[in-house]
Amino acid sequence: MSPTAPAHVVLAGVGHDFPGQPVGNDFFETEHPGLGVDDAWIRAHTGVGSRHWARPGEHHVDLAERAAAMALKDAGLDASDVDVIVGTSATARPRVNPTTAGNRYMDLALPLQSRLGVRNAFAFDVTGVACAGFLHGSVVAQGLLAQPGVETVLVVCAEDPRPILNFGYRNATLFGGGAAAGVWRRTSGAAGLECAVLRADGEHYEAFDIDDDDKMIMKGKVVGDLAPRCLEEVTREVLLRNGSSLDDIDWIIPHQGNIHIIQDVGTLLDLRPERVLVNIDRRGNTSSVSVPGCLSEYVHRGVIRRGQRILAMSIGRGFSWGSMIFHYGAPLS
Repeated sequence: MSPTAPAHVVLAGVGHDFPGQPVGNDFFETEHPGLGVDDAWIRAHTGVGSRHWARPGEHHVDLAERAAAMALKDAGLDASDVDVIVGTSATARPRVNPTTAGNRYMDLALPLQSRLGVRNAFAFDVTGVACAGFLHGSVVAQGLLAQPGVETVLVVCAEDPRPILNFGYRNATLFGGGAAAGVWRRTSGAAGLECAVLRADGEHYEAFDIDDDDKMIMKGKVVGDLAPRCLEEVTREVLLRNGSSLDDIDWIIPHQGNIHIIQDVGTLLDLRPERVLVNIDRRGNTSSVSVPGCLSEYVHRGVIRRGQRILAMSIGRGFSWGSMIFHYGAPLS
């Protein structure tokens, strides 16, 4: 195989971790009554019924370690089999005013490499794409797997949004934490990652940012107005490039950003609801974990089976967005 040839890769295993107990919508009624929201309002405006946040003293790498272990077990591999770790997170970043060493991390992959004890693997993060991290990380993994000596790439996403949520704004009700991981391997068989299309538009970079008080800024209306059309267009493009139609897809995993975005994309693409997988109701918007976390949950619940074809789409800050057609496990012949 030429070092520059597209590698045939397979998603050999997936894993997830949603820490602690679910945090119900009643939390906002009792702890932040000034928001003026209740369970009915939150469900109607976001689709979220509960979410998870890291336990006290936990950090991104703790969640990532558990998700990685689950993914490696699913793939039938040990940590020592990993050649590269690609990390991605929207919330693991240097704080303006850090209070402990634990929240100084701007990286996920490097501390995870240490935790897993894979000193021969190199590790780095794909940053700046937020919710679209898993798609970008997977495309990077495919490129790396074309290189001599690289057989296994671990893509890990982890989010802990609570420290940066501004509980003076209602969008704090939307976000949850967690981690998810995918193990990509080189294969001599059919391609498990069939096609991916990535796009970006820096005109809207300030729609999501962190202010000088270490709190999230999100212009929800901008995201809500633009995201459905972006996801529709990129999904049509990836299907066209791959010579596929929606009838060829077993499962569709949209970015779990907001139930209305999911519904709007479904309407624009005329998606059959029974094939659209959703976990925003119990996990919230988990940013980069959104797509792989939903994928892993449905795999380990026995809904998604090995060999099935999946279409995933996501959009993150900036905006950065994309759509990808792939299989869980080796493609069925």
